[in-house]
Amino acid sequence: MDFVKDLDNRLLFAIPKKGRLYEQCLTLLHGSDLQFHRKNRLDIALVTNLPVALIFLPAADIPKYVAEGNIDMGITGQDMVAENESIDEVEEILELGFGKCSLCVQVPLAGANQTVESLVGRRVVTSFEVLAKSVFEPLDKAAGKTTKISYVAGSVEAACALGLADGIIDLVESGDTMRAAGLHDIHTIMESQAVLITNKKTTHRELCDKIASRIRGVITAGRYMA
Repeated sequence: MDFVKDLDNRLLFAIPKKGRLYEQCLTLLHGSDLQFHRKNRLDIALVTNLPVALIFLPAADIPKYVAEGNIDMGITGQDMVAENESIDEVEEILELGFGKCSLCVQVPLAGANQTVESLVGRRVVTSFEVLAKSVFEPLDKAAGKTTKISYVAGSVEAACALGLADGIIDLVESGDTMRAAGLHDIHTIMESQAVLITNKKTTHRELCDKIASRIRGVITAGRYMA
């Protein structure tokens, strides 16, 4: 199969390829009657009953692809959208009601730093550099200090115990991982959940609206049945 040729004139719809949103996205797509089969090891699946191609990508990359117009629409977390710096080209169409979490500043329970202000000028580790800077840059300016913000891709909660950080910024769902690491949250930067997004200039607006309407119907039916 020539996937490049088969993608011509199809709406490209990005789906998280793994992680906390993947399984719920698949359930939502099947409920919306998007019929497809994803072959092993392939990150592209053609929908058979609509001119749509599903592209499986890391959730953190989806806002960037949508913003730059490489992808027409996608599902990702609001935290990922906020972290992306090309957000002006992205439109949030629908909150999906799953993948709910909070992005929080966290510190050791027994540590000396128990406020965001006390972390100014110290070391903060996170996977959300843009959002971290939005918190600390104004505080740094007021205090005449520079907070060292370091990026790690995963296992952020281990940074304090390993002596790499005085505090972290990370997602909190149930809070079990945070508590197991001896941390607690001292400030919530934002609440997040899965959202449906589109590129504002997509040439497939009518089909985007059709898919969004189907997904909205699935969500509404689920709430009614609950």
